[in-house]
Amino acid sequence: MKTEADWKYSPVLLYRPEIHPYDFPRMKPSFPKKRRAPEGEDYLVSTPMLYCLLIGILAVSAILFIVMGILVTMFFSQIIDNFIYKELVLKVGGETYEMWRKPPVEPQMKVYFFNVTNPRDFLQGEKPIFREIGPYVYNEKWEKVNFTWHPNGTVSYQPTKTFFFNREQSYGDESDLVQTLNIPLISAADQMKYAVKLTRLALGSMLGVLNQETFTVRSVRDLMWGYNDSLFRLAKDVMPPENVVPHDLFGLFVGKNGSAADGVFTISTGAKSMANYAAIDNWNGMTKLPFWQADTCNRIVGTDGTAYPPDLTPNTTIHMFNPELCRSLPLVYHKDVVHNGVAGYRFSPPTNTFDTPATNPDNACFCPPGTMERDGNCGTQGLFNISSCKFGAPMAISWPHFLHGDPKLLENVEGLSPDPNRHGFFIDFQPKLTIAMAAKARMQINLMLSKVEDIKQVVGLREMAFPLFWFESGIDKLPEEVNQKLKMVAEMPEAARAGISYSMFGLGGILLFCVALMIWKRMKSKSYGAGGMSNADVEFEKRTDAVTVHKTNGKSRSAEESTDLPR
Repeated sequence: MKTEADWKYSPVLLYRPEIHPYDFPRMKPSFPKKRRAPEGEDYLVSTPMLYCLLIGILAVSAILFIVMGILVTMFFSQIIDNFIYKELVLKVGGETYEMWRKPPVEPQMKVYFFNVTNPRDFLQGEKPIFREIGPYVYNEKWEKVNFTWHPNGTVSYQPTKTFFFNREQSYGDESDLVQTLNIPLISAADQMKYAVKLTRLALGSMLGVLNQETFTVRSVRDLMWGYNDSLFRLAKDVMPPENVVPHDLFGLFVGKNGSAADGVFTISTGAKSMANYAAIDNWNGMTKLPFWQADTCNRIVGTDGTAYPPDLTPNTTIHMFNPELCRSLPLVYHKDVVHNGVAGYRFSPPTNTFDTPATNPDNACFCPPGTMERDGNCGTQGLFNISSCKFGAPMAISWPHFLHGDPKLLENVEGLSPDPNRHGFFIDFQPKLTIAMAAKARMQINLMLSKVEDIKQVVGLREMAFPLFWFESGIDKLPEEVNQKLKMVAEMPEAARAGISYSMFGLGGILLFCVALMIWKRMKSKSYGAGGMSNADVEFEKRTDAVTVHKTNGKSRSAEESTDLPR
């Protein structure tokens, strides 16, 4: 029989309305969910066990979220990079291939001529005075044609450029006249400067018969795209085969409008390795040039200037090869830039690119054969002699207005004023894809004058670098559609990586906090039950903490429920 104390704390009394709840010292009923047991079986459902199981699940989930956050932090960028690299590979039908084959940009070439204003005084030994006229602007259309795909992961093609005169943005019309030196005459005289006296006298007489003058006045159109010249035609018949120009007209850009004059390039598609992406494998079947004295200078390295390997860093030195330069041009980091919200790096040629071997020993092998032995030097700082690859013509390249050149170059002329902002060469890259966001390739073409005796047309000329013209080719900005894609590539991967990893760490941290809180509450509850409750409270906990379920007359009842409880 149950005593009065037993009745007082029995769970059954909780349902008796005549018993007021405040009559109990502490009431904490627990009603575990009843489960149907198999026929003839009893089992125990323990609330502490369920509680511990929940803590375990939450703890494991927290650890998994944290581990996933670590994995995302470590490998997400690599996964995205692999996806980008796969898209960069040049292949027919790919988006990158189409943009590379026919760039969706609007490049322009701007040409500035140096008009000589004192030709007579110059022939008598005075400094030439120049007036720069221009720009004469040409819209360009770039396209690559005649593709051949090779099984070793390379592709051959021919780049073409088509020029369209833009009168609205130009200083004047192509019919404008420019007074400059007679380049075929100067070239012919230079070829004979080491010949015997009789030969030089004969050349002078022949130039007189052909009515060749030291200076010529030509239109911009003629100087750019070619004109008939009697001396030029004659020279083709008497010059050595290796120095014969493959054109019937003489012009600064003759044969380059709409043609594939730059030759056949074979480059890596990136299918084998992104490290060599777009790198030149050979040019016109050659892996090195035949113009210079050592393989170091003859090596064809870098790209054609329209694509570069991805993941550019400030410590990288990249190279671009252009047949007109007769060499590969190095580019190094200059400064950080931002174009339309996209951050990038500006790369420019080193200031000592055209220095003499005295200040840049790497340029020693660029000296034309016999120059050191004959002249005792290898040219002038700021000039790059290209006569070896220009059919022997005494031509030299420099930066516009002799930027970064020897001060003597400016002392020999009047009317030139170098400005790094206006005359510098640069390419601004988006570093992830190494795509040019803006570019200004600027070069100046000079005629190298030297003293030649016995040829009356050139007897009075000073020994100097005579500037003919300079040009700027490139783009100011990318189309908005391309710029948005670059911005997405630059920002989204890092934002996605940060968002996913922070979410994983955040969820893991929240779950760990919940686990700690649940453990703390459980420990506090046990501590209170052991030391802060009466024996009756402990007995009540025991009674309500475990329920044995069994089948009795088709109903589930408590194992401790007495059949003689008063109704």
